[in-house]
Amino acid sequence: MPKWPMLIILLVAGTVSLPAWAFDWDTCKTIKGEAALRACTEIIESSSASPADKSAALRNRGLTYDSLGDHDRAIAEYDKSLLLWPDYAEVLNSRGFAYYEKGDDDRAVADYDKAIRLKPDFDLALTNRGLIYVNKGDYDLAIADFDKLLLLEPDNATGLNNRGFSYYAKGDYERAVADYDKAIELRPDYGLALNNRGLLYEKKGDHDRAIADLDRAIASEPTLAWAFDNRGNAYNNKGQYDRAIVDYDRAIQLSPGFVNTYLDRSLAYESKGDHDRALADLNKALELKPTYFAALRQRGWIRWKKGSFDLSAIDYGNAIAVNPADSETYRGRGEAYYSLKRYNDALADFSKALELKPDNGYSLYDRGITYTALGLKDKAVVDLQAALRLLPQGDTINGYAATTLARLQVNPVGTIRRVALVIGNSSYRSVALLPNPARDAELVGAALRNAGVDDVTVTHDLDRDGMIAALRAFAKKADEADWAVIYYAGHGMEMDGKNYLIPVDAKLDSDRDVPDETVSLDRMMTAIEGAHKLKLVVLDACRNNPFASQMKMSSANRAIERGLSRVEPATATLVVYAAKEGTTAQDGDSTDSPFALAFARRIVEPGVEINKVFRFVTRDVLTQTANQQEPFVYGSLPPDDFIFVPVN
Repeated sequence: MPKWPMLIILLVAGTVSLPAWAFDWDTCKTIKGEAALRACTEIIESSSASPADKSAALRNRGLTYDSLGDHDRAIAEYDKSLLLWPDYAEVLNSRGFAYYEKGDDDRAVADYDKAIRLKPDFDLALTNRGLIYVNKGDYDLAIADFDKLLLLEPDNATGLNNRGFSYYAKGDYERAVADYDKAIELRPDYGLALNNRGLLYEKKGDHDRAIADLDRAIASEPTLAWAFDNRGNAYNNKGQYDRAIVDYDRAIQLSPGFVNTYLDRSLAYESKGDHDRALADLNKALELKPTYFAALRQRGWIRWKKGSFDLSAIDYGNAIAVNPADSETYRGRGEAYYSLKRYNDALADFSKALELKPDNGYSLYDRGITYTALGLKDKAVVDLQAALRLLPQGDTINGYAATTLARLQVNPVGTIRRVALVIGNSSYRSVALLPNPARDAELVGAALRNAGVDDVTVTHDLDRDGMIAALRAFAKKADEADWAVIYYAGHGMEMDGKNYLIPVDAKLDSDRDVPDETVSLDRMMTAIEGAHKLKLVVLDACRNNPFASQMKMSSANRAIERGLSRVEPATATLVVYAAKEGTTAQDGDSTDSPFALAFARRIVEPGVEINKVFRFVTRDVLTQTANQQEPFVYGSLPPDDFIFVPVN
């Protein structure tokens, strides 16, 4: 995200004509520490010092307190100075700075106003007032002050930089870049102007020119944390997340208290799929600034993705307390409530999101499916129709809206709603490529569509977060369906009697990593539990497990066995293994596995009840593998007939 550049309020002490006599003016004017305070105090308390001397010494003592961060004592000194010399413009400028540091912009501006009335060509006061207007968002007033300054000093590079930033903040990028260009022409090593021009190029989407300017800014000012952070953003927007993180690390090293960089680095980690590090950075940002809206909202999103729906709702709620006018925050909390099955709370949040942003197709879809969950069909249809009009063709949510609407409006009485999720994991990152699952997934997905399954989602090469997200999205569909089917092809494993499916990003260096880096079969089963009539999981995941040989074992009593272990699913649930428990499956000699070929062929045969489908599949696979691989079905169904393709 863009960064405001450092806007430097100028504190230059300045001097007045003072007599050259015994007082230690040189030390007093240094405004550095106790020595300056003692020298100024000696002048202030001297009976031989004139009122002008004392006023100047009071000002310098105030500047010293300001440099020490004691702005209240500084203001007290400036007040005394002005009692002795009410028209001392330099003191008014200094007191304005102290008020600014205390966050009292209105008093600061009042002091700068008076200083400029007394001294219309007072460049420091014009600069400082302009910068306060920038901070207040009064960009036209800021530009007016910088215009006056530049009439007095046309080659003032700082003034050009500050006016350029004011134009940038207004969105007038052409004038902004013209000012930055001139500032950099005057001072080629002006790091802040280079940083700001780089920020402008990044805003325009020109990442390479932005990086070139930020490279120069860093070369000129190697401790400019802003430039590292902004260059990190440019790399992040280019998809070069590792390079971005290196820059964010350096920015944090230079400025550990700057909360925006922690947020930016968390976004890079999220893009890399490292949600734990992203969460750690958001925690740090909120430790530094508990009311940081963007970090609260982002942490709510990360926690939702990790399945911590209750904590996600809390974060979104805290973000709403900071900014109650942001539509997306209400939508985020609504998603958390929906995942918690708190449908009335979700409905309230989606409605608020739409009150703030009526044409948001995603919020309309969310409210539509919430109405569906509450049994309010007519209201659901209205929202889903509106979502279809607003969401682009090809958008995933558009597809979800269409299928939900079809079920609500079109399906005749007596028909059933069937949904399927197909996952094919082939491109493992830490072990050799597994060629068949990607092809098997396409084959099975096409067969399910040919069998008349209403909604088939085919996915490939999912990392752990991707698998969880796919299961979470599918659970919403399953809750509204009669049949829910999941087919998974890829690596799987059994450990201590529990089955796990292995995402493509798993490393599994140790047995302790298994729960964190895989997806348990139990988690997959929860995704289909809402289906009304039939729940089916088909696992073509019984291959030899290449992770087992490389995995360090923390306990001699822990066992990792071949294939998968048997399961005892609930009623109306079938779990089908490509090879029975404790054995492994073959990939076969063709482009698809023997099991996938048999399954895809049998489910499209008209009039075959599902139990018989899998008896045929078992016979086909045994024949194809010379009795070396035997599929197995676990679970039981009620006495109803479950047929993929009815006889016409």
